[in-house]
Amino acid sequence: MKNTCKASLLIAALCLAAGAADAQTVATGDSRTVTQPAYPTVCQTINARFSSSQRSSPPTSDDTTNIQNALNACAGTGKSVVLAASGSNDAFYAGSLTINGEGLVIASGTTLYGNNYSSNANLLAFTGTNASLMGPGTVDGRGDLISGTPRLVQASNITNFIVYNVTLAQAAHPNLYVEGGNGFTAWSVSIRTPATRKNADGIDIDSLTNATVTNSDIEAGDDGIAVKTNSGNISNVTVSNTRLHGTHGLSVGSIDQNTVSNILFKNNYVYGNDLSGTASTDANGINVKTGPCSLTVKQVSYIDTCMTNVKHLIVMDTNYNTCSTGGSPSLSNILVNGVYSTESVSGAYTKIDGRNSSYPVGAWLANVDLDATAQSGDQYATVGLDNSNDKPSGTGVTTSSFTTSGSVPSCSF
Repeated sequence: MKNTCKASLLIAALCLAAGAADAQTVATGDSRTVTQPAYPTVCQTINARFSSSQRSSPPTSDDTTNIQNALNACAGTGKSVVLAASGSNDAFYAGSLTINGEGLVIASGTTLYGNNYSSNANLLAFTGTNASLMGPGTVDGRGDLISGTPRLVQASNITNFIVYNVTLAQAAHPNLYVEGGNGFTAWSVSIRTPATRKNADGIDIDSLTNATVTNSDIEAGDDGIAVKTNSGNISNVTVSNTRLHGTHGLSVGSIDQNTVSNILFKNNYVYGNDLSGTASTDANGINVKTGPCSLTVKQVSYIDTCMTNVKHLIVMDTNYNTCSTGGSPSLSNILVNGVYSTESVSGAYTKIDGRNSSYPVGAWLANVDLDATAQSGDQYATVGLDNSNDKPSGTGVTTSSFTTSGSVPSCSF
């Protein structure tokens, strides 16, 4: 039976305690006020000398030196180096480039192709303050043709890093990896890397504070969005109004240390199939995953998530990885409020898997309407339920009722 708390998030957060670990608190995400980015002032413009028709056999003498010299001249200014088409020439070919506190703009109708970077070096490496990568052109890593596992875009220890209105394509490994710093915005980013490419995540947000991914569209070969803590804690992240195709879902993990806190996923769509209609090899929707080491995950909210052709609908798993030293994995205050699934694949299920009775998962499920309600591997969890047809059960699982605002989302696939 539901309690008598009023249907407001604030009162619910204060008065709900029965059955679930920690009171329900909705994540607020990025603490910044994030608005649509503006293009930086131009520092230098470089005109294309090559054609996209040379993609399979790039020129021996490419654009690496010219582009890097321009980037060096503009470093630390926040201004941009613009790569522009020139007549029938619409392509640049370059090896690894370093961008430190300036912008790189790929102009309309122009593509920057990765060339001679087929080791583990990354194509574009960003550092510093007010660095940016903008389109509307394309960065093509040629991951279908090169060897090795370079990242397409790597940003490290950044402040106010912006990726805007650009297409990232054919990464050999992760498309966009941001680790360390404060302030990251990805707005209107399109990722087009085949869903079959192993470990080619869409966007990885790792060990930083204040990040927003919004209004983006991602086809990638692993996690669509992954929130991680490889080198430190992560907090204040918003992922909103974004569509994933053929990926492994909206993920927290898979890491085994540090703390994840205040992560908000809101108004997102997850398609289990890629853009060609091919099903993902691991079609996840909502996915919180860690091993049984010492990772702390708290105050993570998934609000209004639409899913189709997904197999692993809602997963909270503290046994995803192994841990040789034991540990104390803590998943608490994980809120799913508003989720709808349709055309789920055969064998679709949800899973809430706590480590043991000392470390149960603390979760809240509200306004959940799944077309496949099978459970798999539920154990050691305390779960609050409100208008949810996902009802966990198993060893060490307890459930109770609560009341909150919200509704099942209206989804348009």
